[in-house]
Amino acid sequence: MSRPYATDEQYERWFMAECCRCGRRRHKSGTWPDGYVCRTCSDRAVRTRGTCPGCGQDRALPGRHPADGSAICTTCAGFSQTFDCSRCGFEGKLLGGRLCERCTLTDRLTALLDDGTGRIRPALTPLFKLLVAMDKPRSGLSWLDMRRGQPGNASQMLRRLGLGQIPLTHDAFHELQPWRAAAHLEELLMASGVLPAVDKHICSFQRWLPRHLAGIAEPEHLKTIKLFATWRVLPHLRERADRSRITPSVRGFAAEQITCATAFLQWLTARNSTLASLGQLDIDAWFAENTGLGEHRYSGWR
Repeated sequence: MSRPYATDEQYERWFMAECCRCGRRRHKSGTWPDGYVCRTCSDRAVRTRGTCPGCGQDRALPGRHPADGSAICTTCAGFSQTFDCSRCGFEGKLLGGRLCERCTLTDRLTALLDDGTGRIRPALTPLFKLLVAMDKPRSGLSWLDMRRGQPGNASQMLRRLGLGQIPLTHDAFHELQPWRAAAHLEELLMASGVLPAVDKHICSFQRWLPRHLAGIAEPEHLKTIKLFATWRVLPHLRERADRSRITPSVRGFAAEQITCATAFLQWLTARNSTLASLGQLDIDAWFAENTGLGEHRYSGWR
């Protein structure tokens, strides 16, 4: 594709200018009554809202009063352009199609959560309403664009949710990667009521557990640790959550129990022993070899 300019000097002359707001030589974003403005200053100005000191209206205040430099509306500043959304009429930062950030976010989410019939998947309507109503839609757009092109980004997860490729269960989210992105979306689904509320530290433990289990090669060990986690550790965490708030240390202790139980099984195998043949001499030998760890750390699984 040919350049719209022939030389670097022409590019500088046509597209670059000293910003009237910050004084830096930047790409021109527009020509305002007080001069050329760069994109950074333009975005900051159109997002400034309040009561205009000139007309007393509550509006966006991108202009500057010629006398004292105070922020004023486009009408009082003599702008030849407007910043009204072509759909909802909101005055502020405009994106493609002269749509405001909230309308742009609405369109993005509508497309991502489409179930293939041209409408939002009904079960995800509460999530859609929660997201489009956020105080700062710009944050929502940034979230959707985060890690663009990389697997497991927010947009991909939402699209898979819309198509029903991710079951609406906590267990499904605990197996997703990257886990931080999955955890954030899981919290949003709980906040919107799509998923039942679960303590975030229990969710954290349940996301960690499959990764730990994946590293256990011995089938019998894997079976034993799964049973231990399902019938001992998780019930204790849930009981604690019902009584009071779970702290990071409580969640850490739960993971520590699983890790130590796994190490104990591996230690038994190295001694050509099993849980079925376990005796007091084995237990004494284990603690003798692991005195630095402290006996209290194993009280949950002895």
